[in-house]
Amino acid sequence: MKKITAALILAAMLIAMASCGSQSDSGNTSVTKAPDADAQTTAAEETDSRLAVKEDLPASDFGGYSFRILTRDADHHLKEVQATEENGETINDAVFRRNRAVEEKYNVKLEIIAKSEDDESLLTNFFKKSVLAGDDAFDLALPHMVHAGTTATEGVMYNWLNLKYVDFTKPWWNGSLVDELTVNDKLFLASSDFCISAIDYAWSMVANNAMCDNYGVENVYDMVNNGSWTIDKFTEICSLASSDLNGDGKFDYQDQYGFTTHFNSAINNWMYALDQKVTVMDDSGYPELVINCDKMTTIVNKVYSLLYEDNRTLYVNDAVQSKLGASTHDDAVSGKFAAGETMFAALRIYVIDNLRSMDADFSIIPFPKYDEAQTDYYTHVDGHAPLMAVPNTITDSDRTGIIIEALSAESYRQVVPAELEIVLQSKFARDAQSYEMLERILDGRVFTFAYIYDGWKGMQWSLTNLMSNKNKDFSSYYAKQEKAALKQIETVMDAYNNITE
Repeated sequence: MKKITAALILAAMLIAMASCGSQSDSGNTSVTKAPDADAQTTAAEETDSRLAVKEDLPASDFGGYSFRILTRDADHHLKEVQATEENGETINDAVFRRNRAVEEKYNVKLEIIAKSEDDESLLTNFFKKSVLAGDDAFDLALPHMVHAGTTATEGVMYNWLNLKYVDFTKPWWNGSLVDELTVNDKLFLASSDFCISAIDYAWSMVANNAMCDNYGVENVYDMVNNGSWTIDKFTEICSLASSDLNGDGKFDYQDQYGFTTHFNSAINNWMYALDQKVTVMDDSGYPELVINCDKMTTIVNKVYSLLYEDNRTLYVNDAVQSKLGASTHDDAVSGKFAAGETMFAALRIYVIDNLRSMDADFSIIPFPKYDEAQTDYYTHVDGHAPLMAVPNTITDSDRTGIIIEALSAESYRQVVPAELEIVLQSKFARDAQSYEMLERILDGRVFTFAYIYDGWKGMQWSLTNLMSNKNKDFSSYYAKQEKAALKQIETVMDAYNNITE
């Protein structure tokens, strides 16, 4: 997985600082201090370094070909592919410049085909029907991750490894995904910097700096950097901040907590953060189910204790969301944090924008590790973000590969820095060490076979399902689910074996 350096993030920050007092994309004003000369020099060097990384592509003229991109119609999906003109908004203008650069260089026209997001399967259903009918309807699709995995087994996708001009060694590709999803020399899904929502939908934590100081918490940055930021340490710290604010003798949504989170992907992320995989490829290239182990049992007990014991955590389910008057679970969690009523909160990076009006300083940090022996901090990208898929009806694989590689490279050079600029205009951007933490989070993004090919039938959602039912009996849960999980793996592998190219 490519590394996004702290200097690059600083470069994006300096762009934001240069427009101090101007309106951000969300319409809010960002106020920051002017950077020093050394920081400006470092940032400029890093920007030049990124701009210097070039794609290895031949000069080509595709005669005005319409390169058709199939995506979903929600604004957060359209923003990464479509911009009709420059309008002063950071992401829009970066996307516009990227698209025009590729269109002009290769004499193509990008055409966006948007399917309704009301049902996440509509896009992949269209994908399958179109290919099976032999239609040459689109060149690239950006489906929901899990629906993409299901469709990949249908024999309708082109093998990325056969796209001559796609170079997975380049920094705009997620190499860990390539390693994890290549089966029998077939790779049907990929992720590059063309999908900037892979930043938006990465899971992170935020920490209220004042609350940490008030409760005598060790500097969270120091803990992350020295490796002591573990789930045990985190659980211990969260116990400090619980307070019955209204004095009614019970803890509910009106009180103060050490940690606030919602269910679903937020709980699923603990399996990634604590480095517990569901499957691992054996020597023959077959995904072996490895989740039934002592470590997973320990993880279940640790997360259960964090969520349900000693009033450490406000666990936002539908009922709590309703009582808080929030329109979404994300709004409920971020609202509790913005009110200064929780020391830590689990948020996807794009939700941090909800904290722009928060007066208190806060920091962005990764989820804790399993123990100090774990070398890195990990997270996952929520499945709502897209993966990239190419239909096997394409008529010119070289053209397809060249255009995708060019779009990905230009995103690496232009759009990702713009995306980071938007993130860094949030309130936490005043704290220089948060840039390094953001680097760690993005560097630790993991894609897994079990998540993408789970089809909501396997073991990837074990922890979420257990915690939602306030259940810590993993052994019994596994015994009930093992047959279905093994069957799902078998189904996927049989499909791969039966797909001919």
